[in-house]
Amino acid sequence: MRRERIPGAVLTFAIGAAVGAAVALLLAPKSGQELREEILDGVNDGVNQARSTGRDLKRRAQRAVDMAREQVHEAIDAGDRAYSQAKNA
Repeated sequence: MRRERIPGAVLTFAIGAAVGAAVALLLAPKSGQELREEILDGVNDGVNQARSTGRDLKRRAQRAVDMAREQVHEAIDAGDRAYSQAKNA
């Protein structure tokens, strides 16, 4: 799997798991109150998992941006050095 597709796959999996859990809860023979509590717990778990995944993706994106920024600065510095050397030659 390509790295660009991993966040989408994780999100798709999380959504699928949440939908599957909701369907399982809806089809289970329980009282209305128990069912509502379980659905609420499942939704809360899904929201917490989505937040956690979002934070993780944010950290990864920030690291990628930081690395790219560093590489750009290094390329600019190398270009400046090469220009100075060519100018003084």
